[in-house]
Amino acid sequence: MLDLPFSTESFDVVIDKGTMDVLFVDSGDPWNPSPSTVKKVIAMLKCVHRVLRQDGTYISISFGQPHFRRPLFEMEEFTWSIEWETFGDGFHYFFYTLKKGNRSSSVKHSHTRPDAPPIYLLHEELDSEDFLFRTDICE
Repeated sequence: MLDLPFSTESFDVVIDKGTMDVLFVDSGDPWNPSPSTVKKVIAMLKCVHRVLRQDGTYISISFGQPHFRRPLFEMEEFTWSIEWETFGDGFHYFFYTLKKGNRSSSVKHSHTRPDAPPIYLLHEELDSEDFLFRTDICE
């Protein structure tokens, strides 16, 4: 995802499940990641931003907490709004939804866990990613 071979504004949706987490693996201190890590993450975000159509949605599913991810997502060169939900018991993960072209002045997020996650996996889907075809990102 550091050099996506797709034309500009060619996707309505880009889904990242742990890609940014992988880039942070060797970053050292999460409060002060290495410059090479930050450079790779910014390159990835620039590629995602470039291939998304106007009003396109970038979904990032990550173990990275908002106070680590927001400074990157909110960089001036990106024109997306940012929302996130927190899931999991004990060990949390975060479902970030970034909408290109809708930069908001304030970040919206959930401080409470939802009663039930919006994605329900059927037993036969546990070992695959078929649930993505049933995920509704339109509101």
